[in-house]
Amino acid sequence: MKKVKLMLVLATVVLLAGNSQAQGFGGSGSKYLQLGLGYNQHYSLYSDYDRAYNTSYGAFNLQMEFGIHKYIGLGFVVGAEVSARTAGYYYGGVYAPGYIKPSNSPYWSVGVPIGFIANFHFLQLIADKAGKGFANSLDVYGGLNIGSGPVFRNVRDKYDNDPYYDSHVGALFFFGPHVGIRYFPSEKVGIYAEAGYGKSLITGGVVFKM
Repeated sequence: MKKVKLMLVLATVVLLAGNSQAQGFGGSGSKYLQLGLGYNQHYSLYSDYDRAYNTSYGAFNLQMEFGIHKYIGLGFVVGAEVSARTAGYYYGGVYAPGYIKPSNSPYWSVGVPIGFIANFHFLQLIADKAGKGFANSLDVYGGLNIGSGPVFRNVRDKYDNDPYYDSHVGALFFFGPHVGIRYFPSEKVGIYAEAGYGKSLITGGVVFKM
């Protein structure tokens, strides 16, 4: 029984020591890997009849961030996203935009967004200026993202055998701001949530300190 109590005390001391060394953002030299699920909306351009779509996706996101300054991180994001919807398209091409020819033909799209991110971790700055420790396990940041990637669209049935509405390969584009929050209940593993525009509208998952 004494051995069990001693082990519990030692485990508590180790846990507290680990938490005391934890920091929401570790600054220069730190590395963070985020894995999450979310909801994206990307502008997609296809070669068929010069038409473009703003398609919504359910997505898996992998994001890596490298600290290059006490409050700044740079990194990249790679995703895999799938969308299924009922299609309509712009009739008349670029010379007569805005008229949508409806269709009951469902289609699905698969996108692979690849982009770059830049984050400013302002909560760490505020904590340092205030001399407080509230950023030891919490990180709040804002940033910008930009990227592109291939997108694949497949239509099950053509609309009245229309040759301009078929399966195609295109490119997606994104750019925008985002804000995020990370919480680390332990030194190496935490949870995160992000919202914004560009790489994702909203996403959340797990984050690892590398």
